Amino acid sequence: MITPSKTISFKNSITYKMLYILDEQFDEMSVVELYKKTKRKFLGLDEFIFAIDVLYILGEIDVDLELGKIRKC
Repeated sequence: MITPSKTISFKNSITYKMLYILDEQFDEMSVVELYKKTKRKFLGLDEFIFAIDVLYILGEIDVDLELGKIRKC
């Protein structure tokens, strides 16, 4: 589910789906609002959270847990 393999195509992997988050036009947005805008691109909340995690690890976004905001870097 996270990375492409023989059984998981690239378009069904989190590696590809995190691009949906990066394609959204925002500087700072709440996690809930971002999920509402992109939820039809993901199979569930777990995929969305995995994509957020990967983007955070790669340094593409910053997450403020106290405010529940996501900021593009």
